[in-house]
Amino acid sequence: MAISNEEQAIRYGQALFAYAQDADKLALVQQDLTELQQALGANPKFVAILTNPVLALGQKQTMLKAVEAGLAPETQNFLDLLLDYGRFNLLLSVIAAFNRLFDQAEGRASGRVTSAVALSQAQLTELGASYAKKNGLKQVLLENDVDPDIIGGVVLQVDDYVIDGSIKHKLMKIRRQLMENK
Repeated sequence: MAISNEEQAIRYGQALFAYAQDADKLALVQQDLTELQQALGANPKFVAILTNPVLALGQKQTMLKAVEAGLAPETQNFLDLLLDYGRFNLLLSVIAAFNRLFDQAEGRASGRVTSAVALSQAQLTELGASYAKKNGLKQVLLENDVDPDIIGGVVLQVDDYVIDGSIKHKLMKIRRQLMENK
């Protein structure tokens, strides 16, 4: 049975996390990956070039060495491994998987708040702090989505956990109860 790209990226992210943790370089590797992610965002064709089957592995390695200058040896080794095993196309997903593990280790989480009207940064910060306190986290960073269809209240999603406090949800719940009582 074949493993999906998402599962492969998670496994590589876990391996990189464990490797960086064993080397006591978690923060340094995370910083490298953040810079690399920003660079790839500005130059999305770079990954396509390094995954192009027409280019020889030696040419790809030469190009990658130029990019790796200044990165931690652990990061360099990992990028070389991805290139050698033909998995460089997974790089952005591997970075995302690594960042999730890093945030968990640091007691941080991120999520989304859906509301009928835009929330201020102070409201997002307060909601994040309240969630963090209840769930034993140091920090929860929230982004706001506006959806007038929820009528009022908020829907909070942090990782796989959803709290639906919207008026739309409450009305649907009342409707279901009325339908069951007929």
